[in-house]
Amino acid sequence: MGTFDEVACLDVNPFEGDFGAPDDRVLEDKIVTTRKAAKCGCCMQDAQPGERSRVIAAIFDGQLMRYRFCAACCAAMAKCWDEDDDGETWAARARMGREAADAKGGA
Repeated sequence: MGTFDEVACLDVNPFEGDFGAPDDRVLEDKIVTTRKAAKCGCCMQDAQPGERSRVIAAIFDGQLMRYRFCAACCAAMAKCWDEDDDGETWAARARMGREAADAKGGA
């Protein structure tokens, strides 16, 4: 996966529209270099060692949660700001993850 606009990626809230508790809060939201393969929280593919990925740590519904987004999903998030995309690429990556979860019997 090539590079992506890291600032544009971070400007996208991947949980926008989700309902949460009033005390929900983000503790960390940054772009990092992946050290070992880790499952992407969106598409369910592995973020590969050496690639840039997004990591979010947050308190949701009173629980500490950590999410990683692979470079392809980060690129899709960044592309949301393109006039000719309108979030379609990001929606396709999310759909890929839902289909993978459904194929495994839900997640």
